[in-house]
Amino acid sequence: MGRLFWKFFLFFFLAQLTTALGVSAFVLFNVTNQNPSIDQSPMGQSLIDAAQSTLQLGGIQATKQLLSRWESQRLAHHVYVVDQGEQDLLNRKLDASWLDVAQQSIKSGTQENVAKVTLANQQSYLIFVVSSRPNRPRAGLPPPPGPEEGGRPSYFKRFGHSNALFKALAKFPMKGLLIGTLASALFAAILAWYFSKPIKTLRLAFEHAASGVLNISVADKMGSRKDELSDLGRHFDHMTSRLGTVLQGQTRLLHHVSHELRSPLARIHMALGLALQTPEKAENSLARIELEANRMDKMIGELLELSRFESGMVDLKKEDFLLNELLDMIVEDAAFEASNKRIRIALNAPQTVKISGQQDLMHRAIENVVRNAIKYAPNDSIVNIDCKSHSTSKPIEITITDQGSGVLETELEDIFKPFVRGHSGSQVVGHGVGLAITKQVIEAHGGKVWAANLKPHGFSVTMILPV
Repeated sequence: MGRLFWKFFLFFFLAQLTTALGVSAFVLFNVTNQNPSIDQSPMGQSLIDAAQSTLQLGGIQATKQLLSRWESQRLAHHVYVVDQGEQDLLNRKLDASWLDVAQQSIKSGTQENVAKVTLANQQSYLIFVVSSRPNRPRAGLPPPPGPEEGGRPSYFKRFGHSNALFKALAKFPMKGLLIGTLASALFAAILAWYFSKPIKTLRLAFEHAASGVLNISVADKMGSRKDELSDLGRHFDHMTSRLGTVLQGQTRLLHHVSHELRSPLARIHMALGLALQTPEKAENSLARIELEANRMDKMIGELLELSRFESGMVDLKKEDFLLNELLDMIVEDAAFEASNKRIRIALNAPQTVKISGQQDLMHRAIENVVRNAIKYAPNDSIVNIDCKSHSTSKPIEITITDQGSGVLETELEDIFKPFVRGHSGSQVVGHGVGLAITKQVIEAHGGKVWAANLKPHGFSVTMILPV
């Protein structure tokens, strides 16, 4: 058992024990409501009338016989006839609170359920009925006098004598309290185990994650429970899965970056070696070095841009602009590169299409797809750019197609990942980062992008942009 278990156990046990003690104390100090008390029911009044008539007509002896007969019948109502010395005719034990209530009723003049009889010998007797059943107050009967009225304190009214409190404590429900305490301990242990087990599992999982072990599953160890702790376990599994993916992506990124940088660096070293060995070719070698340096600079810039998008550090500065004007600029810039392969770029777009976004990022995202299509399109072919806008409230669809060989079906999902290139990627110069940046830009603007192979041949990239 860990410290967490014992903390939970102590907390729940004290809570349950406090409840048990509170209930026991409540029962102890309110049990007198169920104890014998002055009866105020019509039945009690009838018994008082009978006892009063017997005492007045038959005398003391007849009254004793009547009271003895009633006692032998074990009735719930007990009739008391008390003389001036506060002595019952049957010498039964009297509670001082009964006498207080009866005398106060006589003094107040109500005399309900209480009678005072004075015989010919001037002896006075007080008659009242005590019932062991729960009593309901009756209108007209005054409450027992409080301390301010000269009566006894409330606890004496309940317990009668000075040692009544100790007698009441002797009647404390110890057996019930003991059972309640044991039940509380068992219940607290079950609750402590129920709450501490998943927390302990999560703590161990966090320790493993901190040490780099991310292939752990907490949700499977939560069992069938459906609560916030099980939700926390599932969120933890999702977090570790995402962390594992990010770490794997970083590992692959470092691998690809080192591979991509190694090739231009090797060519730069070769160019330097040729320049040193053949000074007359130094100009060509320097041109080669400049070319490779520009490629490295471009690749590093693309990687930095991609890293900014993946880390969520890009704060889009949206503004309204005409998409058709942006497409015209992209086509004009790409036409020069396409002319080397005698490729014609055909733009089909509405005259006025207004969208909201960061124009320079959107320019780069669409241009990456167009330049990618020019790279892989065969000579003397066409690259089509189709822009569709069905209404001012629906998203805009931009589809760029080429007549190249496309990619393998298994590669369609991966070509938008950094440094992933199709099976024909080795035939052209590139780093495999352009489409990854396109995907990040389009999704940052709330859009979607996907690729598809065309039949019998060709390749298309579709971008959906919100208006």
